[in-house]
Amino acid sequence: MKDLYRELELQPNATLEEIKESYRRLAKEYHPDELHPDTPVKARQYIEEKFKSIQEAYSILSDPVKRKAYDSQRLSQTSSTKGSGHGQDLKAERSYSTQDGNPWPFDFDKIKEAAEEIERRKKNIEANYNQKIEQVKSELKKNLIAIGVREEDARIDYRFITKDDNIQSCLTFLLLGVLALSIGWELVGVILILFSFLAGWSAVLDSKYSKDQVERAKKLQGEATSAIAQMEKDRDSELSQLELHCRSRIDRFKAVPIESISPFYKWAEWGGSAIFANCNEGKGRC
Repeated sequence: MKDLYRELELQPNATLEEIKESYRRLAKEYHPDELHPDTPVKARQYIEEKFKSIQEAYSILSDPVKRKAYDSQRLSQTSSTKGSGHGQDLKAERSYSTQDGNPWPFDFDKIKEAAEEIERRKKNIEANYNQKIEQVKSELKKNLIAIGVREEDARIDYRFITKDDNIQSCLTFLLLGVLALSIGWELVGVILILFSFLAGWSAVLDSKYSKDQVERAKKLQGEATSAIAQMEKDRDSELSQLELHCRSRIDRFKAVPIESISPFYKWAEWGGSAIFANCNEGKGRC
């Protein structure tokens, strides 16, 4: 049974608008009238047959009643194929060979599998990276708590300050506030003095951490930050390698001469440079 969705390059859940759009695009692409006058007979026959298949697929899939009947028959055949183990035979009927007898390299299912595998690798790289980041943060939290840091402060982005730092901030704000008042900036002066009181209050009532604790905590934070930065480089490197792999595969296929792989065209039959000249002038199907 012919796969009409494949003929129109669609998924079985395609909407009517998608069917119409794909039909218009393919009908224009494969219309026999667009062929160059020097198109070889076999190539012309293939295009004409392809055009008829596109029209047939559209006539059925664009009609709700016909499409429903086709879908039902297609589903029934798919189920029976899976049960009888004839799937490989059906797939073999759609396979092609290159001019030199090698397997056809542009297998849709294989390309789809390769794309899915690339996506899986990307997700695995990101998942491993996130897992390592969480491990670093967890280890940092444990080490910070071990040196006396409170649990709510035991994180990589916490700014550790000592009691002396609070007192210094208090005096600095107070000095700036008095200076602002002396030159007539009353509002700014009042705000700065309020900040100085807050810093002083924190210094008196909240012991915070000792100088030794702050130094050790900052060292641990620095080590965790460096570890995360290295992990980011490793992740980016893995993603870059994956991208280079994809690009190399694409370039490999792009470099394959079309005349060596196409089962429908032979370059010698196209007249070589004459066809190129017509293509450059916008004439015919290239």
